[in-house]
Amino acid sequence: MNVGASTASDRSVGGEEPSSDYAALRRDPEYAELNRALLDLVPAGSERAVLDLGCGDGAVSEQLLSRDPAMTLIGVDPDPALLEVARARLGDRARFAEGEASSVSRLFPPGTFDVVVLANCVHLVPDLAAALGAIGQVLKGGGRLVFNSAFYSGAETAADLPRYAELVGTARSTARRRGLPLTRAAAGRPSGLRRTAGEYRAALAAAGFKAVTTEREFVLGPRFLAALCSTPMFATAALPGVERHTAAELLTETLRELHERAPFTITRRCVYFSATQA
Repeated sequence: MNVGASTASDRSVGGEEPSSDYAALRRDPEYAELNRALLDLVPAGSERAVLDLGCGDGAVSEQLLSRDPAMTLIGVDPDPALLEVARARLGDRARFAEGEASSVSRLFPPGTFDVVVLANCVHLVPDLAAALGAIGQVLKGGGRLVFNSAFYSGAETAADLPRYAELVGTARSTARRRGLPLTRAAAGRPSGLRRTAGEYRAALAAAGFKAVTTEREFVLGPRFLAALCSTPMFATAALPGVERHTAAELLTETLRELHERAPFTITRRCVYFSATQA
């Protein structure tokens, strides 16, 4: 995911840097498959200039360079600790800069990039219109924007929604029994998680992009769910008021108990966009 592509307001929870918060999810092979399908949409050849926006620790940047070593790649992420990991991973094979999606037009001259990639992190962008406007400025004429998300309204299948409800409901009951400071969520789900595929299409059209959209379904096991439970995005939404690491541990414990009682998998959708400026 480059899931490390959070906004400045997401960069710390309780004053802690989130450099390892998404590490388990980034390592999950099923999650990696979600992103590999995105990389198939990135055109190769002709020494293209590519922006990996929300590059996190550089894992997707590395995959992009492995596919097309001739490309010029720059990664951008708001988390300086993750960028240090990315620099150590790739050395002089890529350049990296600190910034958010909506700031790229201030970081780079107009028409810098042939391709902009957001690998499963667009749901963490709070102002989608501003981000698409900035991306449109740094893309060359005829350039391509590709992004995906497995965290949007509609990603969960109707058949599996009770699984999520059981996981969260059971964890909340356990938290109350243990006297943990569970509170009512003040703002509900983050705005990016409430977007639908249709809203992404509409935002792209409003920003002057013509997009091709596809949706794929992936069957995911408990390892993926355990990794998801460790993320601030999930843990703080599921158990608001509980310290995030404690919430993650409780959710993971609950998941293990549910799976031991009756093993299961879930089906999750991922939506993919390949867009050019109209």
